[in-house]
This record gives sequence, C-alpha cells and structure tokens, in this order.
Amino acid sequence: MRLIRTGLLAVLILLMLELSALAQGPRVLILPFDMHASADISPVRRVVMDSLAASLRADGAEIVGLDLVKVLVLEKGAASFTEQDAFEIAARAGADFAVLGSITRLGSTTVVDWRAVSVAGKEAVFFYYASSVSEREVLESVRDKAALLGGVMAASLKAQPAEKQGVIDRIVVTGNRRVDAEAIMRRLTSKEGEPYSPDPVREDIRAIYGTGYFDDVSASLSDTASGKVLAFHVVEMPFVKAIEYKGNDEVKQEKITGVVTLKANTVLDRVTLGQSTERIKQLYIEEGFYLARVEPVIDSDGLEAKIIFNIEEGPEVKVKRITFIGNKAFSSKKLKKLMNTKEKGLFSVFTESGKFNEFNYQNDLAVVMGHYFDNGYINADIVEHRVLLSQDKKWFYITMALTEGEQFRIGTVDIKGELLVPREDLLDKLNLKTGDIFNRTRLSKGIEAVADVYGDKGYAYADIKPLTKLDDKTRTIDITIDIRKNELVYIERIDITGNTRTRDKVIRREVELGEGDLFASSEIKKSMNNLRRLGYFDNVNILRSRGTTGDRMKLSVDVNERPTGQISMGFGYSSVDKLIGTASISQSNFMGTGIKLDLSGTLSASSSKYVLGVTQPWLFDKPISAGFDIYNTEKEYPDFKLSKKGFDIRFGFPITRRATRGYLTYKLEDINISDVAPTASTFVKEQEGDSTESSIKAIIRRDSRNDAFFPSEGSVVNLSVEYAGGPLGGTSYFLKYEADAVKFFELPWRTTFSIHGAIGHVQSHEGRTVPIYERYFLGGINTIRGFETRTVGPKDLLTGDLIGGDTMATANAEFLFPLFSEQAVKGLLFFDIGNAWDGEVDIGDLRTSAGTGIRWFSPFGPLRLELGFNLDPRDGEKASQWDFTVGTVF
Repeated sequence: MRLIRTGLLAVLILLMLELSALAQGPRVLILPFDMHASADISPVRRVVMDSLAASLRADGAEIVGLDLVKVLVLEKGAASFTEQDAFEIAARAGADFAVLGSITRLGSTTVVDWRAVSVAGKEAVFFYYASSVSEREVLESVRDKAALLGGVMAASLKAQPAEKQGVIDRIVVTGNRRVDAEAIMRRLTSKEGEPYSPDPVREDIRAIYGTGYFDDVSASLSDTASGKVLAFHVVEMPFVKAIEYKGNDEVKQEKITGVVTLKANTVLDRVTLGQSTERIKQLYIEEGFYLARVEPVIDSDGLEAKIIFNIEEGPEVKVKRITFIGNKAFSSKKLKKLMNTKEKGLFSVFTESGKFNEFNYQNDLAVVMGHYFDNGYINADIVEHRVLLSQDKKWFYITMALTEGEQFRIGTVDIKGELLVPREDLLDKLNLKTGDIFNRTRLSKGIEAVADVYGDKGYAYADIKPLTKLDDKTRTIDITIDIRKNELVYIERIDITGNTRTRDKVIRREVELGEGDLFASSEIKKSMNNLRRLGYFDNVNILRSRGTTGDRMKLSVDVNERPTGQISMGFGYSSVDKLIGTASISQSNFMGTGIKLDLSGTLSASSSKYVLGVTQPWLFDKPISAGFDIYNTEKEYPDFKLSKKGFDIRFGFPITRRATRGYLTYKLEDINISDVAPTASTFVKEQEGDSTESSIKAIIRRDSRNDAFFPSEGSVVNLSVEYAGGPLGGTSYFLKYEADAVKFFELPWRTTFSIHGAIGHVQSHEGRTVPIYERYFLGGINTIRGFETRTVGPKDLLTGDLIGGDTMATANAEFLFPLFSEQAVKGLLFFDIGNAWDGEVDIGDLRTSAGTGIRWFSPFGPLRLELGFNLDPRDGEKASQWDFTVGTVF
C-alpha cells in the first residue's frame, strides 16, 4: 500500500510542477488512474496522465484539486476512485469536470480506458477506450483525444438547457469511412428517446471496439437546444498492405514469417499484432537471443498501413559453463552428458550446443534427478539451481547444488491383491530382483507391464499401487505391489477427431477394437502403430475417458494430418549410379481414401527407371490390398546392357491379423540384353537378345518395427518363392527361394544394435538355364560393404568374368549411435560377411568386411556415407571402398 501511495504522490507532484499559470476555461480534476498489471506500470501511468494534463491546459482548461487528492492518497490511503468519488471530490475542489480511468497491461498490450464526468450534470460526457502494443501509440492517442475532450467540455459549459432533460434526443456516429454507420448503430444498447445512462455508453464503446474494425472509440455527450446528442467517434483499423522486418541479421526472415500470425491484405488486428510481436520475441529466445527487443510500428494514412517490426537482436547469449556442487556418486562430466543443455564448444555451429532453452533446462533438472533415482539414490535432491547472465550479457553460467544421500538396493519383492494369473508370472513382469540397485524407471515399467496384463483381460481401470518400506540401516527398499482389478470395461464409443481429409473409415479400420468390444490395452498400442505406419499423420493419440457407466470407456482417436501428396524434382548421387536425376508425383492418400498413386522417373549415367503404380490397401473395405505397376528400366553393366519393360499385378492379405501378411505378385517382362562386350564370358554371350519372363511370386512378411528409417526395436521377416516359366509361359524358367530377417535391439544412451541375415537360392527347371539377371551378385552398400558393387561371386573359369551364383548368404551386424541429435545424424559401425556360390556351397569361402559410416535424414532425403574395409583382399581387389547415396530411398 505504501508503494501505491508513493506512486500516486509522484503523479500529483509532477502535475503540480507543470502548472505554471492558471488558464481560463473549464476547471478539471484529474484523478489517478487505476492500474491492472502483473508488473509495475506506474511509469506508464505517470506519462499518460502528464500528457493528458498538458493537452487539456493547451486547450485552456485549468487543472484543480491536486492538493485535495494528495491528502486523500497520503492521509486517507485512497488507492482507487469510483465515479461517485469523482463527483464529490470535484465538487469540493470547485471543478467543472473530473477525469478518471484505468490502465491495464495484458502481455505486451496496453489498454487505456478513461472518461470525463460533468459535476453539474452528474453524468459522463466523454468516454475513451483503446489498446496498443506500442506505448508510443498510446501516448499519441491520449493527446489526440484530450484535445477533443477540451472542445466537448467547453461546449458543455456554454450549452443551453435541454428540452428533454435526461433523454437522448439523437445518436450520431463520426469518423467511419468503410464501415456503415447503421452497422455500428446495431451494436448499441443506448437508444434515441430513452433516458441517458453512462453505464450502457461504456458497454457500447467496448462493443464497437470488440468488432475488431476500429483502432479506438470514444463517445461524447452534449446538450443542444433540441436535447442531448450522444456522439460516438471511431477511428477505423487500417488495411494491412505490407509487413516488413528490419534489423534481423542473425535469424532468417523465413523463420520469422513462419511464426507471425498477422497477415497482409487483412484488416489490422491489434490482438494479432501483439501475439505476433510476442512470437518473434519467443523465436529469438529459442535461437539464443535473450536480449532481443521487438517494436511494431504502424505506418498508416488512415485507410492503409504498412506494419514494420523493428528488431534489435542484441548479442546471442550462450551457455559458458555448467557447474555441479555436491555430486560425489557421478562426475560432472557424466551429469552434463545427460542434459540437453550443453556448454558452447568447438562444434556448436553444427550441433547448436550452447543454446539455452528454458523448457529444455527445466526438463534437464528432472533428467538429472531421474538418473539419481534410477541408481538407488532415492533421497537425492537439487537444493538450489541458478542461471546467471554475465555482466557483458554474452554468457549464461548454470550452477546446480545437489544432495545425494545413500544408495538403496531392492529388498523383498511381493505382489498381493486380486491376482488373475500366477504370482510368479506377475513377478517376472516386474523384472525386479532382490539385491539389485533400486531403479525407479524399471519399477514404473514393471508396473506398466503388470497393468497391461490386466488391461488385456479387460480390466482397464485396475488399481496397481507400489507399497514401499525403507530400511535406513540396511539401505534397502521392500516393494509390494497391491492390485485391485475393479470392473471389466467395454468400449462404449470410438470418436475420430483431427482429420480434415482422411475419411473416418480409413482411420477406423486401423483400430483393432470396435464399439462393444472388451477393452484390451495391447490392442490400443497396436492401433496406434497401425495408424503411424500409414504415413498420413504427424501425430496420433488415442485418448481414453470414462463412459456413461463405470464399466464403459470412450476412445478418442485424435490425429494431426500431414501433406500426403508430393511433386518433386531433384538430383542425387551414389557411388554406383553416379549423378542421379529424379522426378516424381505421388499421393499416398488420394482424396482421403488411402489409395496410393505413384508416377516417378530416375535417370543416371548408367541407368534409368520409370514407374507408374497404383495401390488400394483395402479392397472392397476388406484388409486385402491390390495394385499394379507399369515400368521401364535400363541398366548398364561392365560387360552388357540390360533393358526391361513390363508390369506387375499385386495382391496382399492378412495371415495372422495385421502382424503377418501374405502377398502374391504376377509379373510379365520383355527383357533385352545388348551391347555385350567382345571379351564377355560365353555364358553372357549366349543370353544376348530378347527374352520374356512370366512369373508369380509369393511372399510372407512380418514387420514390427517402430520406425521406418531409424528403428530401435522390432523386426522384419520376409520369406518368398518365385516361379517363372512352365505353364506361365515366357522364355525364362526358374524357381527362386529367398529369406531375410532383421532384428533391432534398443541399447542405453539412445544406441541401437541390429543383426540382419539373408539367404537365397535360384534353380532352373525343364532343362533351361537361369538368366543372368536372376543370379546373385554381391558387393556394395546393400550387401557386403568394402567391395565394389557386383564383384563378389563366382567367376567364369576361362575369362575371369563374374557370372553370378545360384546361391547366396549374407549377414550384417550394425551398431548405430547418435552424433548430432538435433539434425538426426547417427554414426555407424558395421561388420558384413557373405558370398555367392554356383553349385556346391562352401561355408569356408566367406568374404568379410568391417567399417564405419554416417546416416542422416537430410533435407535432400536419406543419406548414407559408409567406408568399408575388405578384411581379406584378394588379387585385383581394393583394400577399402567408399559407398555414398543421397536423394534416393534405400
């Protein structure tokens, strides 16, 4: 209260100092405006009231009653004033009019609301309401309206008595240029011929301002010979013709325009302008410019306006040092590695380390504590943490003071309550062993696993509580899981939300549960994976809520759609095909039906490929897929050229619900082998010319990966057999069997290990020869790295040319680890082994390689850069081989 009185007194003293002489004209009492803000805005109020007083004096008004208000503020403790207070104080001060109002700060927007009341008439004669994100504009508006107020007060003093005392004779609107006066009149509650009241007038001003079409609104009341005239004066919002940004050197304009919601060719909206200003400031904070200032300027002629965002970026503030105090169990280096917030380093330009983000920092505090809790330090705590800005405002210094306590281990583990399965099975799900270091995350996962057991049996609301008992002497925690299964739960309703293009049935058919089904938690997880694998959505959430009764549940499938159509042209490069040009038109969710259309072309120095494909994933609303491809490909090899023209027809169907599917593909191709080198083997020369391949291929596939590019768990298994020739016709007769599988294992520190294996065998029938283009040639980025493409396999004994094998086997082991998480860049270590044979398989003749590489989901497409080392080079082979692809899917 003392601070409020001091602020009011400062306003009064400043006003008194500026009264250098008494003027002739209306005597005006200005009461201190109320303030509404989370921060101190008394300096703004002081300047506003000072400008108001100066403008009134310039129009001949006399400011009175300052000493009286001073006594009320300091001795009586008055902090705010009502309209009745204004009448009483003005009468005691001998004033003709009193001015009172308020100033409100909402975010970056300043709202000014004030009115002038006539002491003699006991009524408000002038109203004003406006808002702006610019304090300069607020002051300019106050000065303009104060000049208008002076005229209203002078006219009121000279006015003749009204014939209709207290009744509004006429209402007029002035200042409108685009908006029709009748449209404004319809917003008013004040009516001609009705008694005048100041409260409806204040609401009328807010209603007019609330339409969003006006920059500010004021009202004045005057007495004329015919009665009272209520005049509303409006200043229309200008039409935004252009938006400019000045001073943005460190942050690209594309980023700024991406967060600005204010748009050109629309009527200026002050709220949107304020939001855009705050968004730009927040963007600069995220980019590390915590001292940036943004000032919007409106350059307007009254009808049209150019919005200029003046930006003072200031220095980029980086994290200089992170210091831990009190840590003994874990080194500071270890704790820093856990945090997203990093100290500025040599590679900051690539990794963006050193940037400070408040959200990430708060999350880091939880991560550090989580690490202690997962290592048995259940009493650990961050007793204090600070982020200090250096005096030169260039660096942040972060300090965390920790208390660790003692490390606890798991004592006894038990489960009690309503058990649906054997107790030992539930204990296995918990995965907690006596003597192990207590791990909070493992406990949470164990409880979740137990909840899934009950959820899969329909008990969605099972109450599973961990009861713990600490023994400080032995430093152990006894854990008992108490289970109450509650009622069986059924699905009452499934709602689909967030989809604007994708049809409801396309989403609903991927949900494993139906209305009326018994709840199953595993089916919910499967449903989310089904929807994510479609590729139609950025985010998928299945929200649960209680139904109309205790045994009913409502599911809400909420999706956030992404664009599914793409037109692209570009260039890429691979170590095999060299420079590659690509063009494609695709739509994976045609008209929201789920139908996939694809038209693409690829052209390189040694190959070309053109494809037109259509796929319907749910034929006749059944989980049966159907599609076809028409294609034309050419490929140049060292000793011949291969051309293929053909088409295929594909069908897919579920075998075990969705996890495992079967596929049947019929293919018909016209094939031409030409440009055979004179030194080529006899085997190749014999196949020169045209041939036809008619085949049918059956595939069984199981895919449980959690990501298409960087999976960390799950597996993919493929088994296939292809039959060509015979009753199918054509000139190619062969039977091919293939199998491959890959398994992914999630490891600590966001690393992943995978093991992949593949085998294949092709054989002829009816005395025909297996075509060379169906034989196995290994080597290269997709089989055995460290060898050139198609250089591993059987050779012609006479010419030494590779002729391919009828049997192959490969295995690949990979370890992926994050390099730059922000850019989705991962490092790679690998080991490859395998070979191709013709006839008898020689397991002792396996080729091996090892190496390293980088994988990056770049803006140009998936990128692989890998260096393989031949572990046993033979004559004519290189000791190492670089493989590089970008811009193509692999």
